[in-house]
Amino acid sequence: MLQQAVICTIPVSIWFLNDYRIVEVPRPSRTCSISRRDFRPDEPFFSVLTGENNLFVRKDIAIEHWTGPPENFYGWWKSTVKHVAEQGAQRQVSGETLQGFFEQLIVQSNEPDTLYILTLLMLRRKLLRYEKEIIDEQGNKLLEVYSFHTNLTYQVPAAMPGQKRLEAIQQQLEMLSEGAA
Repeated sequence: MLQQAVICTIPVSIWFLNDYRIVEVPRPSRTCSISRRDFRPDEPFFSVLTGENNLFVRKDIAIEHWTGPPENFYGWWKSTVKHVAEQGAQRQVSGETLQGFFEQLIVQSNEPDTLYILTLLMLRRKLLRYEKEIIDEQGNKLLEVYSFHTNLTYQVPAAMPGQKRLEAIQQQLEMLSEGAA
């Protein structure tokens, strides 16, 4: 049985949370898995994550060959091929910057989906440690995480955004990266 997965790109790595385990997804292949044609710079393409022999398999598919995700997939997303120069220029956001943004979102609590995605990123970067899942009185799922920076435990709503909102959150996190440059 396939389980729901959270998929996000931040800003170059692709990862997802499944049963609260963060798993790295293979990087793009730069060629269409159907036509074997190389992708051109700035060309959009689709990626799909499936499972074969207990392993995750990523297939990158050119727009002209995309017919939708196959049966029994874990996730799919649309990406754009980046120029080689752009890839090297990307900066990684510091842990302190992420922690500051995390604490700001905890206090404001008006963007639970942004906080959730940021929490997943910080879990992946090992800035936070997953403690447990909690269901509150209203039936909402919360992640309890421990911050190594503050030595505090936080409860974060498991608020998965829709695709358009996820793209906006990704841009917001990329702007943090640009500000760190």
